[in-house]
Parts: sequence; C-alpha cells; structure tokens
Amino acid sequence: MIRAARWSISGLLSQGVHSLRDFRSEGGAVAVWFAVLALPVAILAFGLIDLNRAGVERRHLQDALDAATLMAARSNSATDAQMQTIGGASLKAQLAGATDATLTSSSFKIVGSDVVGTAKASVVPVIAKLWTSSDITINAETTARRAQNSPVELVMVLDTTGSMAGTKLTSLKSAATSLIDKLTVSGSDSVKIGVVPFGQYVNVGIANRNAAWVSVPADYSTTSTTKGVCTTVSTKTTCQTQTYACTKYSDGVPYSATCSRSVNCVTQPITPVTTCTADKTTTTTYKFSGCVGSPAYPKNVNDDDSSRVYPGFLNLTCASAITPLTNKVSTVKAAITALTASGDTYIPSGLAWGFNMLSSPQPLTDAAAYDTTGQNRKPRKAMVLMTDGANSKLMNASNGRHDVAPTPNPNSAATKTNTHTSELCENIKAKNIEVFTVAFNVTDSNIKSILKSCATDADHYFDATDTAGLLNAFQKIADALTNLYISR
Repeated sequence: MIRAARWSISGLLSQGVHSLRDFRSEGGAVAVWFAVLALPVAILAFGLIDLNRAGVERRHLQDALDAATLMAARSNSATDAQMQTIGGASLKAQLAGATDATLTSSSFKIVGSDVVGTAKASVVPVIAKLWTSSDITINAETTARRAQNSPVELVMVLDTTGSMAGTKLTSLKSAATSLIDKLTVSGSDSVKIGVVPFGQYVNVGIANRNAAWVSVPADYSTTSTTKGVCTTVSTKTTCQTQTYACTKYSDGVPYSATCSRSVNCVTQPITPVTTCTADKTTTTTYKFSGCVGSPAYPKNVNDDDSSRVYPGFLNLTCASAITPLTNKVSTVKAAITALTASGDTYIPSGLAWGFNMLSSPQPLTDAAAYDTTGQNRKPRKAMVLMTDGANSKLMNASNGRHDVAPTPNPNSAATKTNTHTSELCENIKAKNIEVFTVAFNVTDSNIKSILKSCATDADHYFDATDTAGLLNAFQKIADALTNLYISR
C-alpha cells in the first residue's frame, strides 16, 4: 500500500474541476481562467510521477522481500531471532544500490510451517517535496511455505573408505546432518531418509543373514597347533636407517609420505645363542559381520530381479550397517554419527544398495512403488552419491568378492568397475530417480567425468574441493529437495 502525508493529488484535481465549472458558468477572460486551471493540472501531472516512482519502488521492495524470506526459510533456523538475522541481512543486501527507497523496518517470523516476512520503506517525492516535508511510505509482505507438500524418499550413498579418515569424515558427517536438518525442518512425516555407507563392500547387517536374498555359510571355527622350534643365531647385523620422500597410496589415492630403508649394514659373528618356542594351539572363528558382495552381471547393475541373491562373506569387516528408509530423524542422525572410515573403493556396491533401498521389491521393502507415469513423482525419489576418489577394486566374477586389483598396476583405473558404475547410474535414472553426485576433493579426472554423467543433469553435480564446498553442496541438495515456495 502507498500512503502520502499532508498532500493529496485528488484534492488538487477537485480544486481544478471546481475552477473549470466557475469558468463555464461565468464566462469571461479565457486566458485568465486557463492560467488559474493550469496550476492544479500541472501539479496533478507531476504528482503522478511520484506515484509511479512509488509503485516501482514497491515492486523492488516486494521482490527483495520475497528473496530474503525464501533465504530465511531455507535455513535451519528455529527461532524468530535467527530468522530476523538471516532475513534482515539478505533484505539489505538485495536492496543495496538497486533502489531509491530507504528501508525503515523489517520482520521475519515463523508461523507454523511458514516464514512470514514484512518490510516498510520510504520514498522521497520529487514534485510533492515542493510543498510537503512528508515521504511516501511503501509496505510489502510475503509468506514462504517450508513444509513438504509431497513425500520424498532420499538415500545417501556415502563413501567411507580409508581415504576419508580424519577431517574428511568429520566434514561429511556435518554436511549430511545439515541436509537432514533442512529437509525435516518442518517435520519428517512426508520424508524418508536412508543411509548406505560403502567401501569395498556394503554391510547389510547381521540380522539379515537368514534373509532369502543373501547366501551366507554357517559360522565355524578351526583349531591348529604349531610345533615349537629352536633357532640358533650366530651373527648380528647392524644397520643405519635412512629416510626419503616417497609416494604412498590410500585407497588408490596417491599422497606424499616419508619412507625409510636400511643402509650401511654390517654383519658380525657373535657367540651362538639358541632360543626355542613352545607348541602353540590357535583357534580361529569365522563369523558373518554383515558384509556382502555382488551377484553376477547383469544382476549386479539392475533392480528388476527380485530373485537375485547376494553372497555374504565370513571374517570380513566393512563399513557401518545400512540404515533403510525411515522417517525417524534420530535414527538417521545416529547412523551418520556412527560412520567410520576403512577399506578400498568399489562404488557399484554403494549404488546397488542405494538402488535397492529406493525399490519396493526385495531385498528391501520400505520404499513406495515407483511412479511409472514419470509425471507426479509421488513419492519423489532421490539419491545422493558422495565419493572422494576413483574405484580401486574389481569384482571377482567367480565368487562376487570385490578383491581383484587392477593389473599390471594395482593403482591404475579399475575399468570394468567404472563401466558397472555408469550402467548402474543409467538404470537408476531410468526409474525416474533423481541422482545428485558429489566429488569431494577428487583429483582423478576419469571418475569426475563418470560422476558428472551419473548425475541427473549439470545442476545435480557438485565438485567440492574442500569442507566448505562439501557443506555448500549438501545444503543446495536440501534446497532442491525441499518444496519451498511463496504461498502469498
């Protein structure tokens, strides 16, 4: 609404019309009366300039307030004070240098699932300023709805290999938690989230060992006895230790390190010394810890065969167990907190179980059926794939293990695994699942290219070179999944 104080265009117009009536009734000198009428008409014409300026500035104010309210609504803020801080700063930034209006007040408040923004500004009139000291006041109001208006099923497929240890894993936990907070800021009734930590294998949980879709041998133990031996030593070798710069690999990712070697070794005779060891009996127990491999190709890259079986392995340790789709925020956050880093990279295992989690048939049955129309997307299904490096293992076709090193160089590209990665991505997208991919501090150009192609489109791919980039990527993904809109 536009208000003017102590001056009225309509009053001036009325005065002009009254003068015109007097002119018509009395006749007389046309020039004199025209001069008298010209003043209010001129004031009216120029006054319309001020009204037009005020209208333009009000539209600027409304646009800026809409953007600021959406910015506040996208945040994880839960109090009016936090909303005011974010919204107020955004509104000032939006108006800076782009308007002739002066912001006089603003307010951003949480009302149920909405964020309501209001703003007031003043515009200095150009013409009316000649006879009044009052400014024109303009107001704007907007409401941004934060709640989900359609259900969402999201699976986070997260790289927890050895190269993620330390700061990287801490950053991932923070980024994933922020996504959860933003996506469930207005409640989780219409949001289901699952977590698939992956490395060389995926952990489906010990509780699933007897499920029809997994084949696990029975646990067992073996006992062996090593006979004691006697050894006589008659020489002693003394060496110096030399250190030098070298390159080592963690999960196929090179890094600079310091290596050591023995030099200037001297071997001298000593008085013979004989030592003997006693017999030793060792018991080894073989148990299932939840780690599974892959079925034979092409079942390992599809989800349309509910009879496929995943091989389970004894005495393997792998990532934390998967967390199937759930709307219990505390369960999902606990899964993120429990993430640990170990093992090598085999991206198809993570993608396959993310795919399984979003499919309604077995092995996992928590997801709703696919929207086969491809139009309504109810529920909206999405997957986030985050990795910090290239595939470093190949699948052993004979038993489904992911333990074959690329040849001739164990640190070279795992070409067949890359092919399976790309096939899985295409099959996932073919089911109308949105795929977001995040390359976290990745230096390998080949896997970057695969991740770009895997994403639904260019806006669904993020190249995060550091912690700030990772946090920003996950926040943008949350924004994309949140049905945030101006309701009025």
